[in-house]
Amino acid sequence: MIRAITFDFWNTLYRAAAYARPLRMRFLFEVFARNQIDVTPDQVDEAEEVARDEWNRIWRDDYRTPSSAEWVRWMLEALMIQLPPDDFEALAVCFDRSLLDANPGPTLLDGASETIRRLARRYRLGIISDAGLSSGRTLREFLSRDQLIDCFTCLTFSDELGVSKPHARAFLSTLDGLRTEPREAVHLGDLTRSDIGGAKAAGMKAVRIVANYDDPDRSIVPDAIVHSYAEFEAWLSEQG
Repeated sequence: MIRAITFDFWNTLYRAAAYARPLRMRFLFEVFARNQIDVTPDQVDEAEEVARDEWNRIWRDDYRTPSSAEWVRWMLEALMIQLPPDDFEALAVCFDRSLLDANPGPTLLDGASETIRRLARRYRLGIISDAGLSSGRTLREFLSRDQLIDCFTCLTFSDELGVSKPHARAFLSTLDGLRTEPREAVHLGDLTRSDIGGAKAAGMKAVRIVANYDDPDRSIVPDAIVHSYAEFEAWLSEQG
């Protein structure tokens, strides 16, 4: 019998997109301009790709999500630029917090809000999310904005925990917070490696949602694949 449900954040609760990139790039060039640094957009794009590759390598190999400050440092190193400490810190904060000023910003998947509120009356709910450039502190603000944060008993973000999915601690520490055994829990997420693989290795059931992103990785078979929150609720009802 399922007693607890954990959710991924991006492409499970909220649609993932490059919402904040224009704001980040605008501020980056403002910082360069006031420091009389001349770089081209193409050079910045190349530096950003260096940072992305390094971020992904650490996420995949070390089970950790680097901070926005690390991302900024990698970009500046690729550009061979050194900024004053105050400007570096301002950039790091911008790369984290600018998501809050994005217009349009992150939006919930269809049916997510209503479903979460219904499920919270029957199950213990948690979030297990890998943070990206935006920290768990920032992502919490969207849950508060959409009046969903009180539906969740436990919120686990990789930048706060120190490990990212599929590390077992991401799942087991959340289940401890939910006071639930793995066999009594299901995780809903979009990524095969981190969400499905991590949850199943921890002893949970795992459902892959393809409403906003269909991961081409088929290396691990989930307990179910759903195309909507309505399908997920129907699957839950079948579990008893």
